[in-house]
Amino acid sequence: MRRNELVLMKMSDLEGKLRQKDLKITPQRLEILRAVQRHQCDHPSAELIYQTVKKRYPAVSLATVYKTLDTLVEIGEIRAAVVSQGRTRYDTRLDRHHHFLCSRCGHVQDVEMRLNCLETCTPESLPGKGTIERSEVVFYGICSACEAATAAHEAEIHEMQ
Repeated sequence: MRRNELVLMKMSDLEGKLRQKDLKITPQRLEILRAVQRHQCDHPSAELIYQTVKKRYPAVSLATVYKTLDTLVEIGEIRAAVVSQGRTRYDTRLDRHHHFLCSRCGHVQDVEMRLNCLETCTPESLPGKGTIERSEVVFYGICSACEAATAAHEAEIHEMQ
């Protein structure tokens, strides 16, 4: 199946899900979904999506972006992940995976790792706490790009001495 056919199927599926919620597919909603997909490697924030969509639709409001992102999460098209200081990032990957957040540059990366303790977590394992809907781990550290930049900077300083 070609990419265009997949996109048409995805849009048809999206249209059906939105109609179930009595919502229309508007050009702005489509552009917001496209922006999330375009920035999927970056796990974009609502603000980044807003800046991207605003280039094509200058009248779009940040409130519209937030409402649309909430709707896309609600209908299962994207996933919201709180990765740092209450900031929500959006992800088009719906499968079980975790994230790595660089504490220096803020870049978020997917982490493919099975964590057996989470795989076996069941609602019964948290008596009195509530029902587990999903679990996610965020690893915090310095990404390889920032480490390389630091090493290069330190080498440059060392050469100057």
